[in-house]
Amino acid sequence: MIQKIPEEESTVSEKSPRLPTLQGMFYPADAAGLSTLLASFFNATVTSVSNPKGIVVPHAGLIYSGHAAAVSYAKIDSSFDKTFVIIGTGHEGYATACADFAWETPLGTVYPDEEFIDALSSHLPKNNALLRRRENSIEVQMPFIRYRFPKAKVVPILIGDQSFSGARRVAEAVIAAAEALGRKAGEDFIVIASGDGSHYVPKDVAEHDDLTVLAAAKNLDMTRFYEALETYQPSMCGYGCIAAACEICSHFGAKELRLLTYTTSGDVTGDYSEVVGYAAMEVI
Repeated sequence: MIQKIPEEESTVSEKSPRLPTLQGMFYPADAAGLSTLLASFFNATVTSVSNPKGIVVPHAGLIYSGHAAAVSYAKIDSSFDKTFVIIGTGHEGYATACADFAWETPLGTVYPDEEFIDALSSHLPKNNALLRRRENSIEVQMPFIRYRFPKAKVVPILIGDQSFSGARRVAEAVIAAAEALGRKAGEDFIVIASGDGSHYVPKDVAEHDDLTVLAAAKNLDMTRFYEALETYQPSMCGYGCIAAACEICSHFGAKELRLLTYTTSGDVTGDYSEVVGYAAMEVI
């Protein structure tokens, strides 16, 4: 499960589409194989469309976390053609930033919402070079978006500071940009929080700690969420992404962070002694 995240080629220009660095590693490199895999996830997902204001999705290799991610994406009607604000985890300790390049996938290109990003860049730095560096939390979402929502655009944001203040900074920036453009979460854009649960602990530990902490965020009370994080200290990544998404969606009328499913890598490997947890959630 431990995989080295490759760098993008250094020869690209600032506005060149971001090339997929994880194809053949986190997901199939060929369009047919990737489409077949994604179709298998969605075909195995029994759910109803609820059109949430936001979702929480994992970002591991698709064979491990793809089903959980599909459960979240399936809550959104496949006709959605507006914008996804993707808030990803800065695994390498990068600064918080957004970017305005397109993203290539084996299935085709996912384009940026440049108007939204321009408005956002008045509140958060735009740093295309930074989002081209080694990371997987945002790139792994692009095949799902291109497959299920081929006309949708994206606003990618990488959070370096996962603290409550860091998450709130991102939330306030997105809210300010959205309001400047007259856009509303759940109608004109949907927030995606990209994060995995506990890492490399026994399944019962991961399940207890992850679900306890996530339950603390049920009513979108982020103070309680961070208190639970401090108490249980799960080895999860992306909790700042979840907090930012909840703050944004709450501003636009959401009331609840609802768990849809929880799985672990052990469900695939059969080894439950050292797993990674994956939660699918919606903000409604």
